[in-house]
Amino acid sequence: MPEIVVLGWDPMVTEPSGLMLRDGIWFEDGPCLPVELCRVAPRRHLALALHRQAKPIQVFWAYMGTENVGEAVWSLSQREECKPENVGFLDLLSGEYWCRTVDEYIPVIREWALEKNRRGQKMEVVVWNDLKPDFEKRTRRELNPENVLAYLRGLRPEMRETALEYLEKVPPGIDTPILAAARKALDELRRG
Repeated sequence: MPEIVVLGWDPMVTEPSGLMLRDGIWFEDGPCLPVELCRVAPRRHLALALHRQAKPIQVFWAYMGTENVGEAVWSLSQREECKPENVGFLDLLSGEYWCRTVDEYIPVIREWALEKNRRGQKMEVVVWNDLKPDFEKRTRRELNPENVLAYLRGLRPEMRETALEYLEKVPPGIDTPILAAARKALDELRRG
């Protein structure tokens, strides 16, 4: 049965409730992937997602508490409140993969996982949140710090508070230009 790991870069790392993890330990030395605050989540707050134009940053990883790929994908999709087809995966043994957002990073994920195996951290399947960035489509604004801050300012107070709580739960070490601008403006955004 395969050893399965999950990649993370958002509040799932700090609050993994509902995610089937082996021991709850997240490691900080995941692959470098292009992540940015670029997705409008169902509750209208902004979320981190993979984005082709983003600067790659090092993400987190953890062992899943199952050896069944279908269960791992289902667990992550339920935690992220998305359909299973919004979960990316790479099977190191078969070479199969699924990624709709940044498939050009599959070799990066593969090499990272192979290096971990060479160092004794066994992993055969990697899964991750593969939700598409949609800020520009949903807001009809270019993705940049100014437009993201304007979007946050325009949210109703209770939605804005949910958005700010999300930002505060992003794990330390995850830092992007837009996320940094939003974190810097937290107090101002809270005042409305």
